[in-house]
Parts: sequence; C-alpha cells; structure tokens
Amino acid sequence: MSVSRKTGEIYYTKEEQQSALQNNNALRYALSRHYKLIKSSRNTYTMKEHDSMVFTLDGRWYWNSQGITDASGHAPHALDFIQNYEGKSYREAVCILAGTIDLPALAGPVQNIKLPPPEEKQEFILPERAGNFRNLFAYLVKERGIDSALVKAMVERHQVYQGITYNKLKIVGYSRDRTARYNFKEKFEDEFAKMPRIRESINTGADGAPYHTEKCLDPETVLKLLGTGQIRMYQNLVMVGYDEKRTARYASMRSMNSSGKPVKVDVAGSNKSYPFTLEGSSGSDTVCVFESPIEAMSYQTLCKITDSNRISCQMISLGGAAAIQALDRYLREHPKIRSIVSGLNNDSNAFGHDINAGRNGTEKIIEKYGPTYAVTAHTPFLNDWNDVLKNYRKELEGEPPEQVRPVRSRQSGPKAKQMGMAI
Repeated sequence: MSVSRKTGEIYYTKEEQQSALQNNNALRYALSRHYKLIKSSRNTYTMKEHDSMVFTLDGRWYWNSQGITDASGHAPHALDFIQNYEGKSYREAVCILAGTIDLPALAGPVQNIKLPPPEEKQEFILPERAGNFRNLFAYLVKERGIDSALVKAMVERHQVYQGITYNKLKIVGYSRDRTARYNFKEKFEDEFAKMPRIRESINTGADGAPYHTEKCLDPETVLKLLGTGQIRMYQNLVMVGYDEKRTARYASMRSMNSSGKPVKVDVAGSNKSYPFTLEGSSGSDTVCVFESPIEAMSYQTLCKITDSNRISCQMISLGGAAAIQALDRYLREHPKIRSIVSGLNNDSNAFGHDINAGRNGTEKIIEKYGPTYAVTAHTPFLNDWNDVLKNYRKELEGEPPEQVRPVRSRQSGPKAKQMGMAI
C-alpha cells in the first residue's frame, strides 16, 4: 500500500490492481475473514447473519435484500463485497485483496484459502405422484381461485400434479413397475444405519432413461417407518416445465397449507431455463412473463373472467423475479414473438418488501429486450396477480375488496401500448 505524501490518501499501483483482480473471489475472501457461512445449495453459501446474501463457488456475491445482483450485467465479486458490506473505498478494497493492507483475524492469505469442491449436478427426478389430486383441486380452485377448467387441463397435460415427499427420505428413482424408490437423506444416515436396504434396478422415470442398480428402501419399510412415526409424509403441489420434446426438465414444489409460511422449492436437478408454460393461440406474438406458475394461472383466469383477448397470449413463469434464463430460451425457441408483457410482482413497501424484486426484474427485462421487442410492464395493483384474482372474486361475491393502489404501466419498444390496469 502506498500513501500520498501530499494528500495522505491511499493509492495503488497497476501491479497491485492486477493482483486484486486476480484475487477477486468473494467466497474465498469471506472464508479468509472468518465470516460464518452456511451451505444453502450445491454450489452456494449464505451468510448466517444475512440469509439473502449469497456466495457462489465461482467467486460471485449477491445481496438480494439490498438489490445487489448482476442485473446490470456486472457480477459482484470480492471488491464489491468489501466496498458494500465492509464499507471500504475502492482503493482500500484493491489494497486489501492485493495484500498490501494488514487486517486482523485473517485465516491466511486470501489466495491460499481452499474452497470446497463443487458438487456433481444432481439427477432430475420428479416427485412421486399421489393416488388422488383432491388436495390439489381444493387448493388451486377454492383457495387460490384458479379456473377449474384450466386446472383440469393442466392436470391432463401433466403440468401440475399432487406430489409426495418425505422429511427424511430422498427419491432415488423409479423401479421398472414405475414405483418410486427412496433412500435416507445423508444427514439421517447415521440415525437409520441399521435399516435394511435392497438393491433394485431404477431410472429417473423419464421415458427412455437408462436403468441402473442402486440401494434403496423396500416400499414395506417406508410404510413401517410412516406407521411408527419415524418419518413424515407431505403432499405438495408440483408444477412442471418441459422441453420441446415434452420431456420434463424443471419442476417447482410448494406446500398447500392454508396457514403458516409456505414451503417453496425447486426440485433438485431442475433446469430453470425451461419454464412452466401456458400456451396461447398459435397466432399470438406476445408472451406474458410472471414470477411463478400460480401467477400465470391467475392472470389467465382473470383474462377468462374479464373476457380479455390477452387470454390468447403465451404465458410463462420465470421461477423468480431475477431468473430470466427461462425467457431467454423461450424467445430463442419462439422467433415469432414480438411483444413481452412483464407481469412481475408488486414488491413495494406497501406490501412489506424492503426490496422491490419485481420492479428490478422488470427493469432488467426492459433493459435487455427493449431494443428488440415491444416490452410493457403490467404490474398488479396488489402484491401479485393471485391477490388480484382473489380480490376480484371477493368483489363478485359482494365482499369488500382490498383498497386499490394506482400502479403506473411502463413500456419500451416501438409498438408498446399503454395498458393501464385493464387485463
């Protein structure tokens, strides 16, 4: 580190800056500083004190609650972490990573901190299907207000189903008679070390998938564990995204409980670039984009109720406000699309959100696709489109609706039109 004799300010040399850029792995830096990190997925970690702060094995860093993401095209790394979280200047951050500023409590030189190896990508195996879908229909139609004909059509197309999971078991595949097979999750292996296993020929359940032999639990053992209360079974809503060959490539699950915090998770091995899709008419050149499948279902239901011609549009869900890889793929595979409607959530302070992820996602879509497509933002006046749908049904039934909050419609592109609040 060098200090100007004239101003007393820190400055760095080109060599020090180059060293800092070569040493710009945020996860490696956080480990060297003894920050408490928790493994959250195969290749990501979160900070214990801030669960919206994410570190990746390839050195990137995000702080979602503060809006620090790669939405601008710049992926934040260690330099950004030091400036935004530790409050240092860029010059100080460069000198810290170059090793020319001494800091206390370092585990050692940042470049010498070993990172955990990346885990192998997990196989994509859809959850087991329940024997009946009564809970699914009750949840989507009665609680969420989704059109019953739409729900039936999605079930027939295998886009949604009622799935089964267990708290201590993981699905390992399907037998030749199409029966789900399970084993214990790694963290429960010691608890059930003496439990007998069988070797069986299984595959992922996909058509044409190869079979292999693997240890798993006999179905009778699973029933016995359930009967003794050693494991618990859950029934979830499963929503599936397919590729052009109708092979399932993505699935999200959510609990169907009416109280408490809902559980929402992507199925292990999912590829987020294959969206849950509600196909419109073949002649439509517009795709409507939503954060979740339920928002897409809600929007299409509203279109039907209000007799809107937008019901003919294609509709996809991204699996999150910032995950636009699904839109990337959809546009590549559907070159006839000319217009994009962003129906992402209204994550404003009025609905208890510190960061408006929906607005940030819409801005990202406008920035990336505005020069090529007519991009319009259609923001719900409540938190999301399902809230709007439920509110509308209340009004039809004579119940007092939620207070309407005005939301301005934003657009971009040569053919964009002002949409206002109308569907």
